[in-house]
Amino acid sequence: MKRILTGATLVALILMLVACQPESAQQSLDPAAGQEVGTGPDPHSFAEYEKVRVSHLRMDLTADMDEHVLSGHVVLELERIDPDHSRLVLDTRGLDIRDVTAPESGGEHRPLTWRLGEEAGSLGRPLVILLPAGVEAVRIDYASSPAAFGLQWLDGEQTSSGQAFMFSQSQPHYARTWVPLQDTPAVRYTFDATVRVPDDLMAVMGAAGNAFERNDRGEYDFHMPEPVPSYLMAIAVGDLEFAEIGSRSGVYAEPQWIEAAAEEFDVLEEMIDIGVDLYGEYRWGRYDLLVLPPSFPFGGMENPRLSFVTPTIIAGDGSLLALVAHELAHSWSGNLVTNAAWRDLWLNEGFTVYFESRVMEALYGEAVERQLAVLEWRDLVEELENTSDGMASLVLDVDDKDPEQAFIGVPYAKGRFFLDWIEHRVGREAIDAFLRAYFDHFAFQSITTITFRDYLQANLVAEYPDALSMDEVDQWLYEPGLPAFAVAPESDAFDRVDDWRERWLAAEAATSDLPFEQWSVYQRLHFLIGLEDSLEAERMTALDEALALTGSGNYEILFEWLMRSIEARYEPGIERLETFLLNVGRNKFTRPLYSALADTDWGRDWAIEVYQRARAGYHPLTRQASERALGIEEG
Repeated sequence: MKRILTGATLVALILMLVACQPESAQQSLDPAAGQEVGTGPDPHSFAEYEKVRVSHLRMDLTADMDEHVLSGHVVLELERIDPDHSRLVLDTRGLDIRDVTAPESGGEHRPLTWRLGEEAGSLGRPLVILLPAGVEAVRIDYASSPAAFGLQWLDGEQTSSGQAFMFSQSQPHYARTWVPLQDTPAVRYTFDATVRVPDDLMAVMGAAGNAFERNDRGEYDFHMPEPVPSYLMAIAVGDLEFAEIGSRSGVYAEPQWIEAAAEEFDVLEEMIDIGVDLYGEYRWGRYDLLVLPPSFPFGGMENPRLSFVTPTIIAGDGSLLALVAHELAHSWSGNLVTNAAWRDLWLNEGFTVYFESRVMEALYGEAVERQLAVLEWRDLVEELENTSDGMASLVLDVDDKDPEQAFIGVPYAKGRFFLDWIEHRVGREAIDAFLRAYFDHFAFQSITTITFRDYLQANLVAEYPDALSMDEVDQWLYEPGLPAFAVAPESDAFDRVDDWRERWLAAEAATSDLPFEQWSVYQRLHFLIGLEDSLEAERMTALDEALALTGSGNYEILFEWLMRSIEARYEPGIERLETFLLNVGRNKFTRPLYSALADTDWGRDWAIEVYQRARAGYHPLTRQASERALGIEEG
């Protein structure tokens, strides 16, 4: 773009006009005014990061727990890759931009010309800032919207502690709803932050500097020395306590959850050691967990140094810790080496599911890990039967879609089985050496599938030409479905469960004979899943009386039981379902439960009524998915 004003002339004109005129007058100075601002190299971001790149953020924010607003300012330090490029384009969505200036020596701030571009759906609006020569940082004063998609605000009646709570969910492109920045995984930066909250609450972030106890000032300082992409920006505010697990690990939770959480996650240090032994140095200092309220829409979020997790994995017996293994594994795959665009999500998630399986095997043995693998394979095969070709390859066709659509099972499970296949071909020792070198080589970088493909070809395929071929690799990467040569996992543990189920359904075995308590959680799930559409209320009652399924504290088991309860219209299960939907907002559970209710001839109206009562406590993502499942207009 041609520069129309430079040097002292530009400064004088800005100082004369911008400081005293309305925004419309400011906008008229912008050389891009009236021109449409398109996306940059990343189709889900307006950022022109190949020309100007954010290298460091300094945030100063205040959380208003009553008004549901984060307000303050952020200073963006810039790397001007193209010194002649005269603008900075940032991503925003629903932000109230109040001022844009350039910090100068002596504490002064030089006004800058800026404008907000047109709305572009889920991408929000570009913030276009004119960059005079010599400007290496910009300060943006702003406030988030109470409806910010990347923040959930809970009032006291919606939390366990009775105190207000706020938490972020920035992935995939929601950081722009609470910070103006280059919201693309292709850009990594370090940051500092000061966060002010009511003095009876604590603030934490995915960063160094988290306090172990509340202070009486309500002010918390953070520093992230390792460069991270925007989707890993994380903040939470609530009535939190901390429990130490090991020298570099611990857990934050509301007081009512802290004891159970600390007991459930007591293997956290051992998990970290397993990760280090497998794939090298843990490079993030500490690894802590934050147990969020049950409205958290996901199982977990891998924010560096402080993973967010749902309380629905606290089963009392450690049986659901695969999710913690997954979030920890992201410390290498995803957080350390990151997909540069959401079409390549498998680089984050496929590697992580494979890594997770190795941690689970080290902790609980190969037999348990194989059971989990069989369930993952079955779910993947089922999903692929109903997935379009463009979404059934590892490289996803999402460039012209909402990036939220990338988060299906394919990049997770198919990516994992791709790496399983490589292990099967070259052996465990070889793939472990390859992955360790891969994480070292690309540490703190964002890469594409093409980059990975080239590295694989040079560092593994070339060494094992008789075991691997690039034609086979490309079938995994670019062709839909599973290749004919994929290796399906096996476990005879489910064969025994199938036998027991068939005998029980045929009344050849009594309910009291079922060895349910001797089975792993995956065998129990397999048993319940296999009962789909095969039970009447009388058999449900017998099973419930023997196994206490309606009162199960294991949310995975309870979810499958509630699905069977909908099918059989089992009243005790339906009563439990109501309280479940009113208190749990995890999408993995709520979406299929609402969908199942909507498919019955009795449950849709009841489900809508329950949803309307539950809605205020749901995350926007859960609301969106639930309303689609129920076939009602999104509100």
